[in-house]
Amino acid sequence: MPFGAEVQCRQVSRVRNAGLPRNAVHGVFPTFRRGVLRLTIPSGSRELNGRRDRFVRRRWSLAVILIIEDEPILARNLRDAVQLAGHEAMLAGSGEEALEVVPVLRPHVVLTDYRLPGINGLEVLRRVRGTHPTIDFVVVTAHGEVSVAVAAMKAGAADFLTKPLDLHELCVAIDRVLRHQSETIELSFRREREHAAGAVDNIIGSSPAMRDVRALIVRIGKIPAMASREPPCVLITGETGTGKDLVARAIHHSGPRREAAFVHVNCTAIAENIAESELFGHVKGAFTDARTDKRGVFELADRGTLFLDEIGHMSPALQAKLLTAIDHRMIRAVGASMDRKVDVHLVAATNRKLEDAIDAGEFREDLYHRLRVVTLALAPLRDRGSDVEVLARHFLRLHAVRMGSLAEDFSSDALQAVRAYDWPGNVRELSHTIERAALFADGALILPVHLNLQPAEGLTRVAVEMPDATTIRLDFSENSPTLEELEYQIIEAAVKHSSHNLSRAARILGISRDAIRYRLERFRRRAGDAGE
Repeated sequence: MPFGAEVQCRQVSRVRNAGLPRNAVHGVFPTFRRGVLRLTIPSGSRELNGRRDRFVRRRWSLAVILIIEDEPILARNLRDAVQLAGHEAMLAGSGEEALEVVPVLRPHVVLTDYRLPGINGLEVLRRVRGTHPTIDFVVVTAHGEVSVAVAAMKAGAADFLTKPLDLHELCVAIDRVLRHQSETIELSFRREREHAAGAVDNIIGSSPAMRDVRALIVRIGKIPAMASREPPCVLITGETGTGKDLVARAIHHSGPRREAAFVHVNCTAIAENIAESELFGHVKGAFTDARTDKRGVFELADRGTLFLDEIGHMSPALQAKLLTAIDHRMIRAVGASMDRKVDVHLVAATNRKLEDAIDAGEFREDLYHRLRVVTLALAPLRDRGSDVEVLARHFLRLHAVRMGSLAEDFSSDALQAVRAYDWPGNVRELSHTIERAALFADGALILPVHLNLQPAEGLTRVAVEMPDATTIRLDFSENSPTLEELEYQIIEAAVKHSSHNLSRAARILGISRDAIRYRLERFRRRAGDAGE
């Protein structure tokens, strides 16, 4: 008789229970060659050809299945069926015996009959799940024992089957449970990776501005779970490439909503004619192409965080509906007649000066004040001092490992070029520049030629860090104020802070009261002459 297929799976330590018995299925011959279990399935009947095809398609990954059954013949048949499906099967004749072997065997799935001598299958389930919650159970009940099946599911059973057992149905149930286990593990891995990527520690920098940002993120994350049902809106401002997305993810993953969804929406990438549908969803038939119901990003982010990036570019008409959704925490899908309650933590970001957009009539002032309950202003990279060097070394480590580069550090000239460059694209530009340099570097050092940075044509910007962590910036290429104008603004601010008490303002500035009065009168006199 010709042989149709030969399938391999890895050998297990318990040869007696791992290999299929020769008489398990007529015509299926298991043999061990060089430590590998080979299942040789002859071509012939339609049933055997179907089994052969299933073996050929299967990616063999052995799972350990513990079968608790007190009837020897039925137990052997169940074991043979499970082994034929590609898993390792172990037998236990009672609940007491199963409780002894579970800590040692650590099965993936336990298949147990409800009616057992001694403790029943439901009690075994409760005890095992109490100490090993990752082990799933499939409970076998007699026909008509609906209450037992319900109790088993409430106790944590993944599935239940009724007698008489269909062996194909049994294998399908076990595969379904194993698939769910695999998806759960993958989901857990993805969540852990997302939590790691969104950690506050990923916001690198020792400048006062970045220390303040990290401290504020931690403070937001400490909002209690009950209070987080109405969390404060957060507005992140900063130039393009300063890391607003990273800060938004850190806010989400450091707070009580970390296990829920984080939905990122780029407002500039949404076409205006479908923007409302993208945000709030639509119902079937709401417009020409609405063939099915669709959930909007507010629903997708329910109980989680919704990050509206570049919100300064949102259309004024949509801004009004967004304001209503924030205030009432209710949304209405396009074409719907009922509102839906949503619970989202709204985080917005913009690289525009929203105050200028308000003056130009492009942004609603009431929405602006609603969003800026908590404001995080990200400083541009050129104003963060030594953070440039720290970030450059961080990106070099990341990109060198990813691309297999030999580069480990910067030459002194390259490091000087990194410090001197203005970085108009901020952290994003720095990362891409170091990535390119690591790709073209042939040795252990990054050289200036690898960076390909154009030297600045003279110093046009000045940044002065004040003791209170604020930064005064002057750009001489953009008609910065004169020294006298700056002096007046500083004195006027000190006078206002002192409630127009000149003596107190003088002590703050470290000058005399007469000096303040003289400078104020001189500037006002010149301003009056200019007005005439």
